[in-house]
Amino acid sequence: MLNFIFTITAVILILLFGFLNSVWAGFSYFALSFFVLICLYWLWVLIYSYIHNYHKNLDERFKLYCATLINNSNLSVEQINANLNFYFKKFKKTLLKEKIFEVCKMLVVLTILISCISLFFSGKLF
Repeated sequence: MLNFIFTITAVILILLFGFLNSVWAGFSYFALSFFVLICLYWLWVLIYSYIHNYHKNLDERFKLYCATLINNSNLSVEQINANLNFYFKKFKKTLLKEKIFEVCKMLVVLTILISCISLFFSGKLF
């Protein structure tokens, strides 16, 4: 909820400074700086979420994967515990698509951030 409140507030400020651009051309720099701030914030949120979900929260997700595997197949807890390494590797492979999608989201935000910063320092906003 805090993420969206911050984002909406920053977008309102960006729009305000964008409309005030006709009064003074320097307001476009304020709008661009708030856009860079949004990009930095969301990049931090995505990186934190990635670290929390795929590194710190991995054991809980593996337990959930094992419970789902037991419920959807004829496997028992003893069979999974006997081949724990095999099922853990299988679990890590299922996370690959999800990880790639999260990294792509981070790369898109990083690309937007780099292009805004280069636009900001080039001084070619008009």
